[in-house]
Amino acid sequence: MILFKNANVYAPMSLGRKDILLEGTKVCKISDTIDIDCKTLGIEIVDLTGKFLVPGFIDQHVHVIGAGGEGGYPTRTPEMQISNIVKYGITSIVCLRGTDGTARNLEALYAKATALEKEGITTYMLTGSFEVPVDTITGSVRRDVALIDKVIGVKTAISDRRSSQPTRAEVERLAAEAYTGGLVGGKRGYTHIHMGTGARRLNMVFDIIRETELPPYLFIPTHVNRDLALFDHAMELAKLGAYIDLTAGIEPGNGFPEALKTSKAIKKCIDNGVPLDQLTISSDSNGSMTVYDAQGNIERVVATTVDALYLELKDMIEIEGIPLETALKPLTENVAKAIGVYPQKGTIAEGADADLVILSDRLEIDRVYAKGKQVADKNGATIYGLFEHSANL
Repeated sequence: MILFKNANVYAPMSLGRKDILLEGTKVCKISDTIDIDCKTLGIEIVDLTGKFLVPGFIDQHVHVIGAGGEGGYPTRTPEMQISNIVKYGITSIVCLRGTDGTARNLEALYAKATALEKEGITTYMLTGSFEVPVDTITGSVRRDVALIDKVIGVKTAISDRRSSQPTRAEVERLAAEAYTGGLVGGKRGYTHIHMGTGARRLNMVFDIIRETELPPYLFIPTHVNRDLALFDHAMELAKLGAYIDLTAGIEPGNGFPEALKTSKAIKKCIDNGVPLDQLTISSDSNGSMTVYDAQGNIERVVATTVDALYLELKDMIEIEGIPLETALKPLTENVAKAIGVYPQKGTIAEGADADLVILSDRLEIDRVYAKGKQVADKNGATIYGLFEHSANL
């Protein structure tokens, strides 16, 4: 058991100064003061005076088995290691595949997600990838979501030259299958949509929401801040009740001259009356993108990094002037609700998982706890995978 004393708690809403008791993997008690015989019971006491205690970050778009490869096999990114995830405050992730759904299969994704879970964090995954017809494990999206423990939804891609150019009917079917599978399996059963910068933008999603019985919250288009026109479209979609997912670390350049930095995009949403509850942020970490010139020749290859989520949180607060409790929501509570794991995840509450990040008064990561166990401190990760060597980190 661990007792945090004098913590300035943001759950993500501000709770003020509290004592918090952890028992096993859960938050056991939250109170103004918890008086308990810690010595007799063997309880570790951690004084958090002057520090913030916030929920562990949830990253719903992580390429744990690598991604990229559209510039040839040497452009494929490698697998991720647990230490590089937790040191940036991430305690839960959704694993998925990228452009290459041919050389990387779902069985490998499931195996890697399971390994990371055993190493210390919480993992989920999406079936499918860029292609339609959809690649699955059991033979159908519905069966994958209903029967496979880690599968909570499906991924597809639209408005992108690398997609399989799915029709509206095909995307409707995907969403319906994921939804019904989720009903059977007790999961969200949502559809995570990779967005390119094609001229059709989100028109297909608008039409599906307006003309079918599928509820808006089942749709989570991602990378919506990689183009200004796409982002304007996405803000209107959020007003209809869909979630929109912004990619951390995106800035103008690297193939996206009209990109909007995530912290600025969140501020723009607030200023334009977009419901804050419909906004999420993910890192797209370990993904890569090949940048081409006008003749289709490779200019360079860029890769996304897992620290982007935390850096955008700081930028929202320090540059855009967004309050901490507001800035935290797209990384914690909103994501948990969008993917269907709230209130187990995304909040600090009695009975919730003990996924916690301790921040200094300068918003530096001081310690990270995943399911009640410390996994990182101010010097970096304190846990490592079987094949990691700390000297090489």
